[in-house]
Amino acid sequence: MFSLMLAPASFDLKAIFGNFTKRWYYYLALFIAIVLIAIYSFTIRKKRTNLDKTRKLVYTAIFSALAFIANYFTIKVSDALQLSLVATVGFFAGYTLGGGLGFVASFMGDLICGIVAPLGAYSPIIGLGSGLWGFVPGVLFTAFDKKEYVLAIISFVLCFFLNSFIVNTLGLSLMYGMSFESLLLLLPYKLIGVVVNAVVCILFIPPVNRILPKKNFPFAKG
Repeated sequence: MFSLMLAPASFDLKAIFGNFTKRWYYYLALFIAIVLIAIYSFTIRKKRTNLDKTRKLVYTAIFSALAFIANYFTIKVSDALQLSLVATVGFFAGYTLGGGLGFVASFMGDLICGIVAPLGAYSPIIGLGSGLWGFVPGVLFTAFDKKEYVLAIISFVLCFFLNSFIVNTLGLSLMYGMSFESLLLLLPYKLIGVVVNAVVCILFIPPVNRILPKKNFPFAKG
């Protein structure tokens, strides 16, 4: 994640992933989570789209690029408050493509940014949290395709609890030795960012529905 007030670090693969041998269990946890999400994606009967494999790949790549851009251009309001549209991109990746591909797009955007503009060693736990921004709304909207605004609010509430409160806080505390108590003090500031993204998503659901081709996205009401 790159702050507009900071210069990104130079590319150094060892510096980014050099913690693998010491923190291998974090990567193992990430691998297990990805396997479980893959199993879910291949076994779920209800599909979000009618896209063929090529179009799914294209859409996933587009959302991955957007997730990278959102990660890269983070606005640093203060040391405690940093705003970005990472959650917005993740939401619409899951909303349009479903939970599995939504996770892939959000996770890849975070990973690519961690390689191109690292601010330290890569944390697979933080990457997992980023993926949840696409996975949670994707699962909800695939299972329940009505009351979109209610589902949008529910998805952001769940993501805030799962991602901001549990995954990211725990990941930062365990991997970087940061005080868990001090990280909890940052939650109100994180909540501000989540609310901003939630409002943006709710406002943009109607125009996104109008843009999406109904042939490939049967849920679109445009």
